[in-house]
Amino acid sequence: MAENLEELKVVLKRVVNKILATEKICIALNFQVWIVIMSGYYLIIAPLEKIPIWLTLCYWITGAVVFVYISRSIWRKATLLISEGNIRKINIGILISWIIASILGWFLVPSVLDAQFLQRLAVGLLSFLSLGVFGMIITIYLNTKKIAVEMIPATAIPALLIPAVFLVKGNPMDFAGMCAVFSYGTTVILYIYRAFKVA
Repeated sequence: MAENLEELKVVLKRVVNKILATEKICIALNFQVWIVIMSGYYLIIAPLEKIPIWLTLCYWITGAVVFVYISRSIWRKATLLISEGNIRKINIGILISWIIASILGWFLVPSVLDAQFLQRLAVGLLSFLSLGVFGMIITIYLNTKKIAVEMIPATAIPALLIPAVFLVKGNPMDFAGMCAVFSYGTTVILYIYRAFKVA
């Protein structure tokens, strides 16, 4: 009887670890979607001498809609260990986080800066990405009591590098984009590493 219980515990532990690994890989995909969206923006603006504000707004609004659509599908897979009620709360919380991040990052923060247009745009991008992920971390913690440690680079690196925007000699948006790709890429690597570690 005792041996059967031990075997059952081992099997259950393996199943839980596989589920945790799947969860982490799904969340890594979530961040990879953002990297693709950000990269697409830079491919579009690379040939342009001046970046029209309407182009930036249209692209990021469309990108946000695409992200939310894909993200919802990913989160359904990623939250296998969370009850259905909490999944809804997390989805709503994450959506609210990105809406607040959009308002603060793209409008409020740049409007209070006395700087060149591209510098304000770069600070807006970094603020938007940092605040959005910070909101995700808070949402996940409030609903699961777990700190999403892997997400910390995606919120901390863009925030810490905002002052460096004003020291860039070239295009500040190029710098901001690479900061975003670096920070989100780091988070993807951490999630995949942790997935292999628990699997």
